This record gives sequence, structure tokens and C-alpha cells, in this order.
Amino acid sequence: MSQQTTPVLKDRTVDALSVGMEHEPVPAEQSVEGNPSTAAQELGEIFGVEFGLWEMSAGTMTDVEAEELFVVLSGSATVQIHAENGFAAAELHLVPGTVCHLSEGMHTSWTLHEPLRKMYLVAAE
Repeated sequence: MSQQTTPVLKDRTVDALSVGMEHEPVPAEQSVEGNPSTAAQELGEIFGVEFGLWEMSAGTMTDVEAEELFVVLSGSATVQIHAENGFAAAELHLVPGTVCHLSEGMHTSWTLHEPLRKMYLVAAE
């Protein structure tokens, strides 16, 4: 995942849909279908929580999640949560406006029907 430098928040705001991000290919061991790529842009930190933008191109990839809360800004996807690490299997349908919580250690498969961009919150390292 490509992490870019924090942009200056003009007047304490940023247009989340126009921030440019540089994609990197998903590692071969995570890529399932198509040629998915991802990009991330940290925007800042507040109360020990990092916030930023993440996006993925169309395709399918697997992942092991961090503790995260996010809001889908654009695009659509289906996320399969696999029955591993004590988590029950589930299928999530993401569209603009969806608020989603993923737990650390969840094994997931992301199938993007169209490129997806989300605003995320994760515990700062």
C-alpha cells in the first residue's frame, strides 16, 4: 500500500474525493482476480487515532485487517469476512455512505465492482 505525505488541510478541510493518490499493485500473494492496486493518504491524527483516505481499483484481493472504522466515499464492493480467528463468516456490501467496522485479525476478501475510496480511522502506531 502506498502511503503519501500528509497534505496541508486548507482551512482545516480537504476535498476527500479530489486528493490525488499514487497506487501500487497489490502483492501477488494477496491478489486473487484482476490487477488490483491500492493507495493510502494519511491526513492526520486526533486523540491517538490516525485518519486518512484509502482506495482500491477494481479486482479482488485478500487481507488481514487492522482495527478500523471507515466510511465509504465512492465506489462499491463486496467484502467477505472468513470464519477464522474466532470471527463468524459474513458478507458486507459497501456503497457510498456505508459506515463499517472491521476488527483486528479478521481475514477478508475484497471484491471491488468499481474503484472504492474510503475515509478511515485506525489507532495511531
